[in-house]
Amino acid sequence: MKKKIGDNIKEIREFRGLTQSYVTKELGYKSSSMLSEIESGKKGLDSEKIPTLARILNVSIDQIFFGLNVHNSRTRNKESQNKIFQG
Repeated sequence: MKKKIGDNIKEIREFRGLTQSYVTKELGYKSSSMLSEIESGKKGLDSEKIPTLARILNVSIDQIFFGLNVHNSRTRNKESQNKIFQG
């Protein structure tokens, strides 16, 4: 099952130990329920807020879209490709 962006945001936020109200305030939303609705998939995240959210969560934009392990899997794939090419 594919994870949604909201699931990734929630996973990263909880991993970082940040509250919904803190992240909501840093994003400039007035209502703390806004992040809850984004995480649950009821509302979308404004595209102009994505870089700010990445900074708040201390992750790359890729990690917001694809999850915390995106960089690890890319590194493993590159290592596998290098082994193939090196023989």
